[in-house]
Amino acid sequence: RLSNFTTACLFAMCKPELGDQCSDIAMEDVQYTFPTATPPMWKKEEGPPKPHVAGNVVFINGKTEPWEGKTTAVTSPIIDAETGERAVIGELAAMDEATALRALDGAVNAWDKGQGAWPQMSLKSRIAAIEAVVNDLKARRSEIVSVLMWEICKNAEDAAKEFDRTMEYATASIAELKRESEHGYLSSWTTVSGFAARVRRGPLGVVLFLAPFNYPLNEMYAMLDRKSVV
Repeated sequence: RLSNFTTACLFAMCKPELGDQCSDIAMEDVQYTFPTATPPMWKKEEGPPKPHVAGNVVFINGKTEPWEGKTTAVTSPIIDAETGERAVIGELAAMDEATALRALDGAVNAWDKGQGAWPQMSLKSRIAAIEAVVNDLKARRSEIVSVLMWEICKNAEDAAKEFDRTMEYATASIAELKRESEHGYLSSWTTVSGFAARVRRGPLGVVLFLAPFNYPLNEMYAMLDRKSVV
């Protein structure tokens, strides 16, 4: 909730100058507007280079397929001086219903009620697969940081921090899971009500991830690492 002081400051900032004799009725017809910052402008000849993410592909059944259908332009809040519009930094496949359902069916079949290749894979193998993904991402650090800067207007320091924090989170999650499986409660048998049992971690099913605008990389991969490995 806004304090009375904050509300007064906002009102004073936006209130038009109508004079002391203005009636309440006249004030009701006035439109209030908040000041807006001028969007940053980019000129090709001045740089820096503008990234371009070729998203005219789909990933289904563990394979990347070229997409020849409609695409959605990905734009930056930064204005391209040449066009006067938001700078285009890539495109995404605008999947139709049939393709989206095919992707969903692929995920359901891969899960196969817990009998698919990934859920039946050993914890050691799942960890190795996630570590390989993390290493691939680290190799593309500068490219990913650049895209973060352009897509959501983060400065270089904040974009780099988001990437590094995401990689550190993935590494720490894997290290903790290894510790639990080797020396923690996942490493030994226990007896419950006369029955010997051993706790194991495993995938739980098909999930849908949607990353937020302000921390797309961190929120997406933090969820993905935890859900995929465990």
